[in-house]
Amino acid sequence: MTAHLWIRCSTLIVFSTVIQVACDVQGDPGPKLLVPALDSQPVKIKQVQTSSEELPLVARKPNLSIEARKPDLVAEEATDNKTNKKSMSEPKPFRGIAKKSTSTPKKPTVPEIPKIVDPLDKLVDEAIEVSHRRMLSTEVHTPWQIAHGILALRWEYTLYQNNKRVRAIDWVSTGPNFRNRPWFITTDHGGKGHPFTEPYAFEGHPNQFLAFYAMAGLPLDHKFKAGSKTITIASMIRNAKAEVNTDEEITWTLWAFSRYLPWDTEWVSNKGEQWNMETLVRVQMQSEPTKSACGGTHGLFALASSVNNYAKDQKQLRGTWLEASMRVRQYIEYARSMQNQDGSFSANYFEGPEYASDVNKQVSTTGHTLEFIIEGLPQNRLNEPWVRSAVSRIARDLVDYKKQPLEPGGMYHAIDSLMIYRERTRPQYARQLELLAKQKVFEQPAASAPIIGYSEQFLQQQKNAAQSKYQSRYQQNNKPDNPPTRQARRRRFSRFR
Repeated sequence: MTAHLWIRCSTLIVFSTVIQVACDVQGDPGPKLLVPALDSQPVKIKQVQTSSEELPLVARKPNLSIEARKPDLVAEEATDNKTNKKSMSEPKPFRGIAKKSTSTPKKPTVPEIPKIVDPLDKLVDEAIEVSHRRMLSTEVHTPWQIAHGILALRWEYTLYQNNKRVRAIDWVSTGPNFRNRPWFITTDHGGKGHPFTEPYAFEGHPNQFLAFYAMAGLPLDHKFKAGSKTITIASMIRNAKAEVNTDEEITWTLWAFSRYLPWDTEWVSNKGEQWNMETLVRVQMQSEPTKSACGGTHGLFALASSVNNYAKDQKQLRGTWLEASMRVRQYIEYARSMQNQDGSFSANYFEGPEYASDVNKQVSTTGHTLEFIIEGLPQNRLNEPWVRSAVSRIARDLVDYKKQPLEPGGMYHAIDSLMIYRERTRPQYARQLELLAKQKVFEQPAASAPIIGYSEQFLQQQKNAAQSKYQSRYQQNNKPDNPPTRQARRRRFSRFR
């Protein structure tokens, strides 16, 4: 290359380099980026210019290593409150979140009652519904009669008080009086129903009222007024445990305990005697049904109920429980063998076949027998024809003779047999009806004036009577030369007839 050509090329290279540098200095700096200035307050927008050296030639992954700062929304609301309210709407709550933190709970709704298909079930429901119309009055009828109504109709049972319908359980819980005597009395171990003072007035048997309340399903903490004090179902059970003995009837005690206590319950009486449920069953089995009240059906019912209580926990019956179950089945077959053609059972209970033309006697005897049978039969035998015939007979009599006066004791035991039948054949339906009955609102009963100090006075009278009875027996035993006359012995034992 010649010197002249080399000079011209060098000059061109230098000139192009100078021009390129001048263009870089005086040229367009490129796009502008908007970057929020989060460090300064109030919030402003500033421009940041980038040089061509920072512009990427190819797409690059953004640098995420710089920690993003959360914008201060409070500062933005302070600068432009109206704009932010319009641009940012309040978030809607999620489904299922209550709008109010103190919302009132809704009343539980009862499931729809299934349609009844069986004609016998319709007849049973009609008989129970008709029996509700036989209203007793708090001013007229005795505690014995009213308590039998609670046995049969439970929470649905109502009474007339001052021409108003009140729930019987609510009224009894207020501690009413009858002929200047309270329904309940307190004891050293709790409380109990008032014992008999005259026929069909108060408890005819020890713990009879407690057994009725067990059938109604009253909880252990249910309270009753007893004069100026208050007792509960639990305190009545505690008193029954303390007073149990072999000299008095234990039928209703076993009946109540089989509903409230486990089968393996043990306790010590106030006399220091060891007791348990199995001992009660053995004592009950020693009584002859044909020589007991109401043909012995109450004692058989108590045995059947205790066996059912045992079978809920134990798969196989043993010992005393097996003997009690065999006793129950034996008398179920006795009743079946003496059943009349119209479905009623023997009016002579288990002593022999007999047909009663009187509706009062027929309802009472058949109702008592059916009550025990429905409690004692296995579940797979409740649909047998002879059982359905007896249920139909009782239900038909209660419907056909709805306007005829019936004796309360036998009638309510007959209704109870239908109630147990419905509970065992349609348990879900029965539970729904019980829930409806508990939710139904009635007039609040007017409480009776409490009899202050009656329990202490009654207990003192009982102690004095027991002491005088013991002294008279001691005097008679120490006079062998003067034996009691025939008339004296007759007066002495007349009350056991």
